[in-house]
This record gives sequence, C-alpha cells and structure tokens, in this order.
Amino acid sequence: MPESEEETVPAGPGAGTSAVEALGTPLVVLTSSPLQRVGAFALACLAGVTHPDELDATSFRQAVGAMTADLVMTTTAAKPTDEGGFWLGASYAYWPNSAINPTARSRQSPAQREELIRRWRAEPADTAGMPGVPCTYCGRAACGWFGKVDIPLGASVAHRNTTAPGHQGTPLCYPCLAALWAFPYAAALFGGRAAVLHSWDDAFLAQVTRAAVVSTRRTALLGWVKGPKPGPYARELAVLVALRGYGRPIRAPLELLVLSNSNKDPSLVSQEMSQPVAEWLRSTARSQNRSTYRVLAATQATPQVPGEAFLAKRAFSRPAAILHAAVGHLLKRITAEVLIPPEALTLAPLVYSYCHEVLTLDEKDVERVRDLARRVAALLSRDDRPGPFRDFIRANTRAGDLHNWFRSKGVDWLVLPRPQDSPPVLLPVRDYRLLFEDERSRAWRRLLVFAVLEALGEAGWQPRGSQEELRELRDLADTVSADDTGEEAA
Repeated sequence: MPESEEETVPAGPGAGTSAVEALGTPLVVLTSSPLQRVGAFALACLAGVTHPDELDATSFRQAVGAMTADLVMTTTAAKPTDEGGFWLGASYAYWPNSAINPTARSRQSPAQREELIRRWRAEPADTAGMPGVPCTYCGRAACGWFGKVDIPLGASVAHRNTTAPGHQGTPLCYPCLAALWAFPYAAALFGGRAAVLHSWDDAFLAQVTRAAVVSTRRTALLGWVKGPKPGPYARELAVLVALRGYGRPIRAPLELLVLSNSNKDPSLVSQEMSQPVAEWLRSTARSQNRSTYRVLAATQATPQVPGEAFLAKRAFSRPAAILHAAVGHLLKRITAEVLIPPEALTLAPLVYSYCHEVLTLDEKDVERVRDLARRVAALLSRDDRPGPFRDFIRANTRAGDLHNWFRSKGVDWLVLPRPQDSPPVLLPVRDYRLLFEDERSRAWRRLLVFAVLEALGEAGWQPRGSQEELRELRDLADTVSADDTGEEAA
C-alpha cells in the first residue's frame, strides 16, 4: 500500500501524559453515530454546560464522575426495586455482563461491588498503554478495545453484537466511550427497551436530551415505581409532545431508536420522521392552530388507539395516511341529523397547509382541485337525496370507478343549468391528469373528497334520506378509510 494511503493515528504526547489531556480541544467530538451524539449531549447536561464543545477536562471528569457515583449507589441494592437500584435494573438492557451485574454479584460485598464498578469506569492512567489505533467514531487515538459490555447495539441483530473469537474488539477513545456510557441518561426505558430521540438539528437535540436527562435522573432518585401501562405508540407520542413544545424551526429529520442490548432479546428498531413532517407538526402548537390540532388528532383515532398517539405513529411510518384517516373520519361522522360534519370546515387550514408543506403538492394544483370540488359540490347539491353523494363516495373506493363517474356526470354538468361563470367542462385535462395520471393521484383524489365535503358544508347542504341510505353511506366511509390507511376501519 502506498505510504499516503496508510491509516495513521494522530501523534500524541509521550508516556505519562493523561489520556484525556492528550486529546486536546474540543475534548468531545460529535461524530456520525446517533448514539454517540446523543451521549455527547447527555455528557454536556451532566457537566452543566450547553454543548459538548464546551466540555473541558474538568467538566468532562465531573460528568463521568457523576455517572460512576450513580452506579455506585447500586452497590447496597439487592435487586432493582430496592433503594438505589434503578441503574442495576437498567444495566441488563444497556451493559449486560458488566461490573454492575456480574453473575457472582449476590456473593459480593458492597465494597467489592464498588471496586469493580470504579475499575470499570476508570480513566486510563496515561497514554503509555494505548493500542496505537484510531477511535472507530472520531478517528483520534483510541485508549483501548471494547465490546458489548460498553457498546450498545448500534445495528440490526443480523449483525454480530459480540466480539468475534480472535478479534480484540472495537477501538474507542475515552470521550467517545464516555458518550456511549452517557446515552442511557437521554433514553426512556420501559418494557425492556430504551427509546432514544436523535436529530442532526443540534439545537433541538440539546433541548430534548436535556429534558430526558432530567427525567432519567429524577426516576433514578425515586426508584422504580410501578405506574400505568404505557398506551399504544407511547414512544412516538412522546416525540410528538417534544416537537410541539419546541419553540424554534426544526432544521433536520428526527430519528427514534428503540433498542435493547440485553443478552436474552437484543433488538434495534429505527424510525425516521422527515423534516417537513416534523416542522408541520411543530407548527400545530401555534395559538391559531391549537383548537384545529385537537380536531385533527381526533380524526386519527381508532377504538384501540387514541387519536394523538396514532397521529404520532403515522407521522413516522405513513405521513400520507394522516390525510386519508382524516377524510375517512369525516365520512364516518355522517348522520341523519348532520350529513356534512362541521369538522370539514374547521380542518381546512391544517389540511391545506399539510398538502403544501408535507405532501409538497403544488399550491396552484391544490387550488385547481378545490375549484373542481366546488363544481362537484354544485352538481351534487342539485338533489336533496343522499344518493348522488353516496355514488360519488362509492366511486372513490378502491373498487369504484371515479373516471367513469366523471365521464357520466360531465354530461349532466354540460347540459343542465350550472352556477354563473362556471366553465362548461366539469373535469379539464389538467385536473384529469392530477387525479388519474400523477404519481400522487391517490392523495389528489382524497384531497378532492375533503374539498367536496368542505364545499358542501359551506353551502349548508342538508339532504333528506332514509336511515338505510345513510347506513350504506357510513359503510362506504369505512371502506374508504380501510382502503387508504391499510388499517382496520373500525
């Protein structure tokens, strides 16, 4: 290999120099690893500084010392539910086979346990014993080789999470190692899994990490308290709450990591929320949007899952389903007394901002669809029976034929009296292409249904029909909801 391509380790001071001081400044370097980044911000919180860049040798050692002191508190606890036993219980998910939970723990005295913990977390005495290789994360001089005891599961279990026979492990510098020790302070642990929120937006990451560290330290102080079982999608909901409580624009996507490093059931699941979705959800906390947000959240509910929790889940997994679920909810709200739910008018500002900001639908095309919806609404409201409206909804189901519906109704629009200044063509070519040829045709068609409901609501349309006809319409609404979200419509 040519000399210029050889991997080199930055030269450091000679033997006898502290492994921490030898690294220079900044002491803690943010890397491409989400867990290392979260841990770095957790270290900053433990040290009482705002950003990892502000950590110097003194504050860094203060943070590491605080973590070690928390672990030492477990030495007098026989089990996790005893006083001081929080980190003992958490250790099985984070640091299996470590000095805090050895097989022989029950036969050790508190003093022996403390000695093992302090030895495990001790700072390297000097640079003399360093392996002479770069840190896997930051590229600076590593202080040693490390394995599962210190390194959390950072990839799928399809990848080996233990040190292979004959392999020395993963080289890490002491600050990156300490960051991996610190990330559990920024995690929410329940059900044997730790949930960690990461973002490349440092300002947001700093705020949510600070809040998580405070919460974790409070829980550790109070001990394990058996509370109510978390509801569906509790982790995703916690992210949504954090987003809506943030006062600045979100500049990067969010990543929710749910992991366990345990020996029995190691796992890692990662979900990403795009920046446009995150920023749109954050904007719903503005004063002018708060009441509308509550209505939107209610439209996402199922009998099994509360609306806000399902909104949070869909924001991660299927953002387009938010619009589809809202339309399905409105259709299912149809009754003999209120055929067009008032929510159709209330939701309009958020729905259209969602189309612009999240689905990135062109604003001019959105207005075209709204104009088309007004023409469709004018056609449907000519009849005070629910039948024509029912046929329109049926045409919008997966088994329906919206194209044929427009072809049939286009003739009615042309030959029958229509509103003044209305164009003679019901479905112009550009509108046709949006509904049937665009790569996001399904979103355009659902937006059309919503806009038709909005237009009928604005017109005050209240047809008269039998209960049987209205029940059929509700059944169709269930079908529309199931078609769009891929979830049960009950």
